[in-house]
Amino acid sequence: MDYVIAVDIGGTQLRAALVTLTGELVVSERTATLVHEGAEAVLGRVLKLIELVRAVVLPNDRLLGLGIGAPGPLDPVTGMIYSPPNMPGWDAFPLRDRVATATGLPVTLGNDANAAALGEWRFGRGQGLRHLVYLTVSTGIGGGVIVDGQLLLGRLGAAGEPGFLIVDHATGAIWEDLASGTALGREAAKQMPHYPDSALHTLATPTTVTAAEVSLAAQQGDRLARQLMEREARLLGMGFASMLHLFSPEILLVGGSVILHNPALLEAAREVAYANVRVPLYREVPILAASLGDHVGLLGAAALALQCIE
Repeated sequence: MDYVIAVDIGGTQLRAALVTLTGELVVSERTATLVHEGAEAVLGRVLKLIELVRAVVLPNDRLLGLGIGAPGPLDPVTGMIYSPPNMPGWDAFPLRDRVATATGLPVTLGNDANAAALGEWRFGRGQGLRHLVYLTVSTGIGGGVIVDGQLLLGRLGAAGEPGFLIVDHATGAIWEDLASGTALGREAAKQMPHYPDSALHTLATPTTVTAAEVSLAAQQGDRLARQLMEREARLLGMGFASMLHLFSPEILLVGGSVILHNPALLEAAREVAYANVRVPLYREVPILAASLGDHVGLLGAAALALQCIE
């Protein structure tokens, strides 16, 4: 049997898995990232996870390579990570080469959102397509783009950052500032004092409220929460329309906690997108929930490894 190892590096959690060439997770391991301990300590934990999943490989099996999805900015060509916002102390850290030296395997490093796009294209709802946009809406807004069957990387591998789309000329606010899960919680905090009877006050305070509480209150019929979710749908839908015009994909897939836990939000945002495209043919593009769920990071990293060895 042939395998690759997938590593998903997050600011909170590290995960590694042994993956078949068809995307089956044979075994997976996880541990806390503990970013405050520094890059060398985190690297040590990554290598330990790799050892654990590698131990399952039998003598007659082949281990073809290793893929790593990590927060950007990073350069997939040089394998360097440059100061991810949620991982201080990683400036110009040669992650790919350090892992390759320690494991003796060919290693591919990629931005985590780009890797997720690649994973959906190879193993998820993008299978068989040549043009795909993947978006993730959670703490921030990230994404990746497949054009003509190739991951769009651009200079220094930094292309495909939809969350940085400037959407307010007066303030310079980017899409992520207004439509991410963090932004939804921030808007709720701003509005809660004006709605003293809102159910949100029973779930959180203005200093602690998150997108999850807004979603729950909206499902319970709370007026403020429903208004906030309607605003979120408008903001997301406008961005979706922009993605359709920019890249003309065959499908637009949306993941991340804000969307995956709120199917009605995606439905509403889809309608906003279709109502705001300037060319009718874009209404033919399906806007659907991503299909790989919690495994998208690992399967994306596996797709990175497979892309390198093919």
